Amino acid sequence: MTLPEILPSDPRTAAPDRPRWRAVAALWLGWYLVLIVFQQIVWARFTLDRPDFAYPWTGDMTAAYADGPETGPWFYARWDSPRYVAIAREGYTAADDRAAFYPVYPLLMRAVYTVALEPLGLGDWAPGDRAGAAYALAGMIVSAGMSLGAALAMYALAWDRLGPDAAWRAAFYLLIFPSALYLAQVYTEATYLALSLGMLAGLYRRRWTATLLLMVIATLTRAVGIFLVLPYVAVWLRDWWNGVRQPRWALAGALAPLLAWVGWNRYVASLGVDAGAVYASFNREILSLRGLFDLVGDVAYIFREPNAVHVALDLALTLGALALCLAALRRHPGLALYGLAAIGLPLSSGQLTSMSRYVMAAAPVFLMLARAGERPVFDRVWTVISLLWFALYVVLYVHGFWLA
Repeated sequence: MTLPEILPSDPRTAAPDRPRWRAVAALWLGWYLVLIVFQQIVWARFTLDRPDFAYPWTGDMTAAYADGPETGPWFYARWDSPRYVAIAREGYTAADDRAAFYPVYPLLMRAVYTVALEPLGLGDWAPGDRAGAAYALAGMIVSAGMSLGAALAMYALAWDRLGPDAAWRAAFYLLIFPSALYLAQVYTEATYLALSLGMLAGLYRRRWTATLLLMVIATLTRAVGIFLVLPYVAVWLRDWWNGVRQPRWALAGALAPLLAWVGWNRYVASLGVDAGAVYASFNREILSLRGLFDLVGDVAYIFREPNAVHVALDLALTLGALALCLAALRRHPGLALYGLAAIGLPLSSGQLTSMSRYVMAAAPVFLMLARAGERPVFDRVWTVISLLWFALYVVLYVHGFWLA
């Protein structure tokens, strides 16, 4: 019995032609400029009544006004962003919760600051009396470049799995996804997606060395990177089953993400940090009874409070992403298992908060949307829904309301 699979000799694995690469890059550039300018317009046009009771506990966190455009790049750095800036400036310490944030993104920020911004004399730049603005700008630069990489990698992956027309839709759907605004902010989303999608695109072209390297770096960007081993092993075993010889060292390399994750946690422990206590401080205990009660409470909040629509939106995105990953099991089993694990890990803590961001890690979501987008009606309707949802999230983020 031979299992169906796109092998390296399949003509569909040819690299996208140059004009299409340029078209994706042009699409990204237009998306990025429109988003950055739109955030400024939202701030200038109106304000929102405070506080925000998106969740029962968000009222106290949203009582004060957020940084405005006068603070320069800090305007694009909300919520978790200052932690990445602090890590880029000072590294990790045992005195705070920084160990919950993985090192690759702040290391890239530090590199951009050192190579490009510090020589320009921006070290003491403090627009609006906000110190560290150069590091926030470095985070924006990293996110900008990585969001372009994510769009190109999504295009390449979908080209191999679905063909050229669906590849264009997959890249477009990624950029207009409701929570895709985070790809341009001082957050890890763009970096993780560029690495993980690049790894997956390389995997289906059997670029084993590059795939292993990207898989390890992705794991050191976000913990869910460790689950990239699922499609990795699935592809190797499928080739073996079909009689296609692949290097045995590549299969042994499946241990690399786990070793990287263990190494990171040993480093954190060497600082005197109790990683479990740090994650618990964010209510991110995996498979905890308290988390289960929190999840039930969040869902109940939807029916208890008329303004709990935000919780309902988080739940809808989570359930929708899970459904799309399940639908991908037959055609893309390795990818589907990775997507389910990438969603299941944060969800197992019992928290719906931030799930709108986390579901973007599940690549099958965009592949299945792109496949459904072959039908013009679905393509138009989903585009309208996604863009309106996207705009709502931009408004919330700009004004410092709870988002993810």
